[in-house]
Parts: sequence; structure tokens; C-alpha cells
Amino acid sequence: MKKEYIITEGKTYEEAVEKGLKELNTTLENVDIEVLEEGKSIFHFTTKHYKIQIKKKNIQEDPLTKDALRDREKECTDGQVVIEVSKDEMKAFMTMIPPEGGKMITKEDVTNALIAADVVYGIDSMAIENAIIQNNFHHKIEVARGKEAIHGLDGTIQYLFDIHAKIQPEILEDGSVNFKELNLIQNVKKGDVLAIRTLPTDGIEGITVRGRALPAKPGKPVHFKRGKNVVESPDGLQLIADANGQVKLLDDKVTVLQVCEINGDVDNSTGNIHFNGKVIVKGNVATGFEIHCDGDVEVYGVVEGAMIHAEGNIILHKGIQGNNSGRLFSRQDIIARYMENCYAKAYGNIQAEVVMHCKLESKGQVIVTGKKGLIVGGEIRANQDISAKIIGSSMATATKLEVGIDPEMKERYDHLKEEMDHLTKNMDHVNKAIDLLTKMAKIAALPPDKEEILRKSLNTKQYLEVKIESVSQELVNLKQILQSLSNGRIHAENVIYPGVKISIGNSFYYVRDEIQRATILREDGEIKIIPYLK
Repeated sequence: MKKEYIITEGKTYEEAVEKGLKELNTTLENVDIEVLEEGKSIFHFTTKHYKIQIKKKNIQEDPLTKDALRDREKECTDGQVVIEVSKDEMKAFMTMIPPEGGKMITKEDVTNALIAADVVYGIDSMAIENAIIQNNFHHKIEVARGKEAIHGLDGTIQYLFDIHAKIQPEILEDGSVNFKELNLIQNVKKGDVLAIRTLPTDGIEGITVRGRALPAKPGKPVHFKRGKNVVESPDGLQLIADANGQVKLLDDKVTVLQVCEINGDVDNSTGNIHFNGKVIVKGNVATGFEIHCDGDVEVYGVVEGAMIHAEGNIILHKGIQGNNSGRLFSRQDIIARYMENCYAKAYGNIQAEVVMHCKLESKGQVIVTGKKGLIVGGEIRANQDISAKIIGSSMATATKLEVGIDPEMKERYDHLKEEMDHLTKNMDHVNKAIDLLTKMAKIAALPPDKEEILRKSLNTKQYLEVKIESVSQELVNLKQILQSLSNGRIHAENVIYPGVKISIGNSFYYVRDEIQRATILREDGEIKIIPYLK
């Protein structure tokens, strides 16, 4: 019985076809070929053979004799074109079978074969032409390729701040590391853009070699999640800070916090704090660390030898033990339970229960009340009044109080006096040098180096004369202003001890004996002590 089909294998498609045709004793036009398994090769080494099924076509035999059939098989055959299309229809391949005495394959033959296989898109005319020219028989050649669909891109969110903020110590210019500046807080101002959203794209449709459309999947949109003090732009594509503060991603929501809360101490674990809102510290502020903020600072623990600079109030629930290195600066008020061995300056009032060995400057009042209400040691200055229960100590501790004086103006005045002393000393040295060189010049001509010294000394004298005149005039003006300031008063509810020096305007008073319940003021250019007014 004649075989109607056969399954055969080969290293290549062409080898498998040739083996099958030979075994069936037929030609290519009389069979249908189905690829059962495609072969594979790596670096020209075959790792998997082609496996094909070759089946004879159902052709009604002519009433010819066997001899006639054999004669017909010996007749000439034209070149053949076999087209294969991949299962996903994204590629089409051509295999050319050479003619046996018949006509060669033409471009038209290939076109007709492609049409017959429904291949209409992505046809590579150059590959077809080269194969025909080169008589590239028995090789599987790609002659058409579809276009993959390009799926749309999902929308994205780009955060303009670090959503995974980590400790990043400051690198100084000399390459050393400042471990007190850890950059943990990301400050933003109202109006700053915090995040940008991109819209999804639709994608681009694809097409197979048989012209079948491949739809593209549109991208998925994303939406902002926003927390407090954050708004969207009118087009919905930006998140914008609606307040000054610290930006964070909390529960996937972009949030601006107007309060920076430190649950522990300000120390090596936090580094220095720089914040454009309010700062609350639940613990202590360790020696050597700093807090700078545009709002209030509130500390529940102890401030050691640290620095706090606030554009708002400074509120210390316990106090400051400054160890002569603690510094407080406030554009408003400073309020503390106690203040020891520190410097503090406030544009408003300073209030405490105990002030010991501090230098305080207030453009308002210094008010020391509470159970103790004690001021002892140090230097206290206020534009207005200084009030306390007890001023000084029974040990006659040196304590200096100044009222009715703008601390900044007084500081400027004192600085100018020091500068004037320095300028005067320099002028004295220059005059001595000029006098000596002038006398030498009268005796004999000065050598070049001495002449140069004389010239420079004369120039220096001219500069010093102008500078001394300028500083002198400013000192006169400031002195007149300071003399006119005399509204400040000092109030002692209990006692003022000896050792206290009092300045009101440009008037001074040294306390040599205890003063009980008194108010001290300046009247008609003199300091007076009157009964306690408050």
C-alpha cells in the first residue's frame, strides 16, 4: 500500500523536506507540508531538528499506465515558492525550490505566493529581490514582518523631594564630615511644586503580516494623594505646597507639616534642626547642637550648651543650663522656668522664674517672677522694665542691671568706644613713626626703604584721621540718644542686695545696702528709689 503521508526530521527545514519527498517518491507541488516542530540552533550548532509531516495531495490519477506516470515525473518542473506564516502572524518566510529543467523563480512568482498566503503587510522587497538574484534555494528567508502594538504608557508621579529621606551628613569644603548637619528635614515654602503627574498615553495599534489589526492597550492613569497643606494646580498635574513647612510622604500622601516634632532629644541622632515652621522638642537639646526655625521653638526638656534661633517665641518648659555656651535668640518672647549661665536676646520680653549668671538683652521687659523670682549675677539689659522678687544675693554677687537703653544701641556704642581706643593707639604709633623719620630726613637724605615707610605712614595717618572723625561723630550721636532714654524702671518685690549696679539711661547707682520692696527710676537726670509700685 502506498504511503499517503510521512513524518520526517532534518537539521534544516529544507533537509527534512528533501528526505520526505524522496521517501514518498513525489515532488513538492504534489504534497502539503505541515511543520510539527521548528528546529533550533545556537552558534551554528543544531540543538533541535525540524519535524514535519508531508502528505500527498488528493489528486485523481489519470487513466495512464505506470509507464506514462514515470515518464511524466521525468518531465521538467519550474522553480517553486513555499510561504510559511508564523502562528502569531507576525512573520512570513519564503523557501525557494530550484527548477528542474523549468523556468526560474521571478519576483512575480513570489508576489503571487504571498497573495495566496494572504500576506499583505510588511513585505521586504529587498530581501525577496536579493534571494532571487542570489538563487538562495532551500533556505528559509524572512520576507515579511508585522508591526507590534505599542501599548500606552501608564501615568507617572515624579516627586520633587526625597520620599526616602536618609541621614546625609554635610560634607565640608575640606572633605571632612559635619555629623551635626544630617539634613533630615526637607523644608518647603508656600507655592513650591512638590510633585508632577504625567498623563497616560493611548498607545499605537499594531498589524500582522496578514493585515489583522493588533489593538494597543491604553496606559493606566495615576492620581495624586495629598495630605494637609497641599493643593493641586488648576490643570491637576502638579501638587503645590499651601504653607511653609516640612514636606513628607505620609501614608502615600504628600503632606506639608507646619510643626516639626522631635519625640526625643536633639543630639547626634537628629543633628541640628533647620525648619521653616514651629519646632517642638519633647526631650533635651544637647550641648553643641543648634535649632534654627522661622516659627516658635518649644522644648519640654533641658537646653544645655546649645543654640536656639527662632523667628517666633522660645518656650522652655524646664529651662537652660548653658554652661556659658548656651545661646537663645528670639524675634519675639523668651519664656523659661530657669536660665543659668547663658546668653539670651529677645526682641520682645524675657520671662523666667530664676535667672543666674546670665547675659540677657530684651527690647521689651525682663520679668522674673514665680516662687523664687530671683536674679543673681550676670548682666541684664532691657529697653523697658526689669522686675523680680529678689535681685542679687546676700553674698554681694556682682549683678548689673540696665534699663531705658536699647541693648543693640548700647552694644553699638560700646563697640565704637573700643574701636575709638584702637584707632587712637594706632594714630599714636603712626605719629611717632612720622616724627622720627622727619627728624632723620633733616639730618640726611633717607634711604629708599625709609622713604617708602614714611610715605605709607603719611597715607595711614590720613586714613585714620577720616576714620576717627567718623567714629567720633557716631559716638556723639549715640550718646545723645542714650542720654534721652530714661523711661525704664527696676522693680524689686522683696529685696535688692548690695553688689548690684543699676544703670538707667546714662545714670548709675551702686547698691551698698539692702533695699526692701522698691522701684528704682530716673527723674530729672538722677536715680531715685521709691516704694514698690507693682
